[in-house]
Amino acid sequence: MNYIVLDLEWNQCPGGKRREEAQLPFEIIEIGAVRLDEDLRETGTFREIIRPQVYTRLHFRTRQIVHLTEADFEGRRAFPEVFRDFLAWCGEDPAFCIWGSSDLTELQRNIAWHGMEQPFPFPFFYYDVQKLFSIVYEDRKTRRSLEWAAQFLSLPEEQEFHDAYSDASYTARILQTIDPEVIRANSSIDCYRTPRSRKEEIRVTYPGYVKTISRPFADRYEAIRDREVSSTRCTFCGKPARKKIRWFSSGRNYHCLAWCEEHGWIKGKARMRLDREGRTYVVKTIRPATDQEALAIREKQEILRVKRRIRRQAGN
Repeated sequence: MNYIVLDLEWNQCPGGKRREEAQLPFEIIEIGAVRLDEDLRETGTFREIIRPQVYTRLHFRTRQIVHLTEADFEGRRAFPEVFRDFLAWCGEDPAFCIWGSSDLTELQRNIAWHGMEQPFPFPFFYYDVQKLFSIVYEDRKTRRSLEWAAQFLSLPEEQEFHDAYSDASYTARILQTIDPEVIRANSSIDCYRTPRSRKEEIRVTYPGYVKTISRPFADRYEAIRDREVSSTRCTFCGKPARKKIRWFSSGRNYHCLAWCEEHGWIKGKARMRLDREGRTYVVKTIRPATDQEALAIREKQEILRVKRRIRRQAGN
């Protein structure tokens, strides 16, 4: 297996959102990557600037961030040719590693816009190094910038940030500080492509929690009424846990609290998201909860009730 530590730079429409290509809001203009073996030893690098075909002028924000000008695109190859060579360079059975999740979304959008076949499996598991950094060095929840993490680890800043290859190199060096067992136990699931049916729904058990990705629904109300979406099974024994607080909304997210007679409190969070067709799907996490966390959910529900009551009274 190869770990492919990937970073992309992209451009957007210099004329603003009104003039952008709806199916390609961000066009990739550079691919940078570092290849690591199973023991996290570097075995190769990849860097290539890509000639844009849609947004040939740089957006002013792109110009501020990346270290490229229009002159750098002269004589460069287009995305399809570069990407095919990149895939060949990745080798067999690549495991993609990125800082955050947005690069994979934009990569797949670019692939689709160029009419190329999606080369990634479904479900598409990858490693979010930003998340792994938080698991190992912080609280599992905080998300830091790449530059912050590099400085935290006192990595030599030999290259400028916001360059595809440089950022891939920094990300790889951060990944090399993490135990491979921790990496393999904490994959992430890409949601550019989501389940289309109940049969395709994804359920993965991670250390300390269970994640489920549902099929699409017409809206969030239909989704939260679905029997599987609303279920709460204990993360330890897998048995149904009795709900003490049924699913309630806090915007586009839903929360619940349940009790397992053997293992105690279980809390659930259901994030409502829209797929590419505008339909609602659910990313649900179920995990154990402490007495303090259970109390916090009760307080959240009560605060929301009070706010709704005040809004209703103000409307009358």
